[in-house]
Amino acid sequence: MQFCGKVLNCLDIGGESSALIAAGGSDPILRIWDPRKPGTSAPVFQFSSHTSWISACKWHHKSWFHLLSASYDGKFLLHWPLSIIDSHQDKVLCADWWKADSVISGGADTKLCISSEISVQ
Repeated sequence: MQFCGKVLNCLDIGGESSALIAAGGSDPILRIWDPRKPGTSAPVFQFSSHTSWISACKWHHKSWFHLLSASYDGKFLLHWPLSIIDSHQDKVLCADWWKADSVISGGADTKLCISSEISVQ
């Protein structure tokens, strides 16, 4: 499996039965692979909602469907359903789920942001 000839910045394992691979890199596309599908190296999903490099991606530890991504565009996104959280003034360099319904993120703007009350069902 090759990451589309781009620099790989982040990856995480999650989704159904922890079988999906999410990865982001030096383009604005978050890609999802399912290695259970033999003979394919193409992503099964691609999300193109960012406008710059992806710096972090993380599946929610209790939900198959909730995946976050952070980007140099200053935003982090929640996928499935899509939500855009614009809490930074510069690149978002890291992000992770915190507690059950919050995301914590840090960036080049020197801010540590907590976005709470995210619906995860």
